[in-house]
Amino acid sequence: MKKIALIEDRYKRQAHFLEQNLINLEDYEDVLENFIEEKASNILENISNDSFDLDKFDIIVCHKSVENNTVILGNLKDYCKKHQKTLVLFSGGISVNYYDNSEFELLELNSKTFYSQNLLLFLKSIKTNNEDIMMLCYGEQWKQNIVANVLEKTNLFIFDIKNGFENTANFQIDANLSKIDYKFYEPKEKIFDEIVQFKESLEKYFTLELLQENTTQSVVIHHDNVCDLQIFNYPIKFIQSSDDIDTYISKEIINELKNKEFDTIFIKDNLTSNYLELYGLRVAYHIRLSSELADKRFTPIVIISDFDENTLNRFTQEANILFTDGVYLCKNTKEDIKKYQSLELKSVTDYDKFINSIEITPPKDTSGSHNIANKWSIYKWAELLDVKSEAIYKNKCEIENELYFKYIKAKYLKNINNSLEITKPTKKGNVLLIDDEWDRGWADILGAALIKGGLEFKPFVTSYKNREDFNNLTYKKITNENPDVVILDLRLLESDHENEDVDSYSGIKILQKIHEINAGIQVIMLTATSKSTILEKLYEKKILGYIKKEHPEDKSIDTVENINKFINLVDKGLEKKYLKEIWKIQQNILLNENLSDDISLEIKSIFEILDSNMENKFNFVVLTFTKIFESLSKIYIDENTMQYIDDGKDVGMYDSSNNSINSYTNQKWHKNTQNRLHNIVYDKLNIKDEKSHKYICQIINCRNYLAHPNEKKPVGCRLIKSPNHQHILNWFEIIENILNTSQNMSN
Repeated sequence: MKKIALIEDRYKRQAHFLEQNLINLEDYEDVLENFIEEKASNILENISNDSFDLDKFDIIVCHKSVENNTVILGNLKDYCKKHQKTLVLFSGGISVNYYDNSEFELLELNSKTFYSQNLLLFLKSIKTNNEDIMMLCYGEQWKQNIVANVLEKTNLFIFDIKNGFENTANFQIDANLSKIDYKFYEPKEKIFDEIVQFKESLEKYFTLELLQENTTQSVVIHHDNVCDLQIFNYPIKFIQSSDDIDTYISKEIINELKNKEFDTIFIKDNLTSNYLELYGLRVAYHIRLSSELADKRFTPIVIISDFDENTLNRFTQEANILFTDGVYLCKNTKEDIKKYQSLELKSVTDYDKFINSIEITPPKDTSGSHNIANKWSIYKWAELLDVKSEAIYKNKCEIENELYFKYIKAKYLKNINNSLEITKPTKKGNVLLIDDEWDRGWADILGAALIKGGLEFKPFVTSYKNREDFNNLTYKKITNENPDVVILDLRLLESDHENEDVDSYSGIKILQKIHEINAGIQVIMLTATSKSTILEKLYEKKILGYIKKEHPEDKSIDTVENINKFINLVDKGLEKKYLKEIWKIQQNILLNENLSDDISLEIKSIFEILDSNMENKFNFVVLTFTKIFESLSKIYIDENTMQYIDDGKDVGMYDSSNNSINSYTNQKWHKNTQNRLHNIVYDKLNIKDEKSHKYICQIINCRNYLAHPNEKKPVGCRLIKSPNHQHILNWFEIIENILNTSQNMSN
């Protein structure tokens, strides 16, 4: 028979508390039935209608604030009274525990208290038939609660006897006392002296006998400065090596604690020859924040000190740990230490509360949020991408040993989105990384993220020190490598962290150099800044996008999403790598000193259009090409007479079937742009290859289709209705050849 019926209408609240306290109710299905979701709705409806049967349960537990609770709670109480069931009610609105057994056993308590380690203790005890309902309220101290209640009643009875209000013959020993595994004094007869002896045995339970019973297995961390090391089970001497303090604590102290079994950890507040370093407090933080200790990190900690809490708090901010649950302060005396060894000290039961009640500041040798973001991002990206390297290992050791980052991990790595998959790059090309942190893990991480056949990734290996030398080296590197995409850190030099002027940042200076070399090189900016003013200004610099190096306190960033954004940006940049050739062609054409203003203006617009985010930009470029053709035609041909301006010769007819110019025969399309251009290219510029004339034909036909899709038929070549970047590139190369040949002949 199952003993407990748990009725919970707020399933998510239950799931949260159970997860927080590491309780799996499925392990206790033999003694508990969990009514949640639809089951909860059905049983609550039946209780509301007074048509329910819970006879197989000894204990009924229900959320007090259920809908229609007046009727439901009334029916439950009547049922429990009639059948002598135990009723437990819990709610977030209950501030103090309430117990009444006058008609039936009724307990009311707060939801957080109910869904705590107390519940786990109660369920385990039920399996051994050694439960007490007050375990839900007082946890491990349930025995003390029973004895305390009996002691209170006995003291009142003795008071009433002394004042003539009660008779010794009426004295009764509470039956709950039999649950306590302790030899209390048993009155031989109901007389005053015997009752007093019974009372004294109750008091003795809280003193000598209880202290002996509860003596703990204790470890002490010391520097040969504790009054008596013999009273501890496991002394650990603090002897700092050449390692930094956090590394030493993590590698030596924490590792040693992992291999020992204990109930209480004692730590001397001072562990060096300089008292006010108070490294013992730092050790306490390490214990609480070292996930490798598992449940041992929740163990009660007793700080042994020669000072009180307030004095220590004046010495150091780290003394705040003394005001958290599960941490105690005792004097450096044998008597005081033994007292704490014998007490039942509380462990940490609400770890989130502890994490939210403390604050660990970054180490003094960490140069601001930039360095923190770099270390943290490298750590998270490497973990998700499973990257292994010497640099990654070194960074991981810093993260996992350093107190600040232990705190950050505990606070911010609780909720990881495992539903998203990391994407893979799809494009080919050359990617160059320019980042002063390249050798600290970024080169390894980004290279791993971009692993793909046909995609080449390189870091720019240099010291990143002197601005002028660095700028020159970078210029040469980009020129020689000719990358399709550059991943560029915003602040490459130490001096960048000294001001807020974006335009002065080394990354912006390098960006300008890149645009000078070839504006078609796509740039993705890396930055550790979270300032919106800086981020907004980056887009004004004509970058493809930016990737934020994640500061742990920036809750807006999901690491998987950030990695995917990076890969997608690289793919987008490689898709636009044709713009490098567009830029080269454009710049080469603009070197033509004899270029007309009209043509020059159209040439300059081509790259701007293609590098923009406008829709149908290829179509707009085709229209631009035809405008260039029309302007070129006006230079060579009188449209009214259809004669060449320089020699008065008649313009002929282009025959695409045999790539030739024939005499004018009054065909309808004689005057159109296509025929005029064929004639100029063939006769005046002596460009007679079929490929060139095919591309001219394609451009004109594509333009006609875009302008009049239902009217124009293709003439002389295949119609391209939707040009792609390769068409645009081929056509622009032909235009380059035409315009440069025109210049050479004019010269």
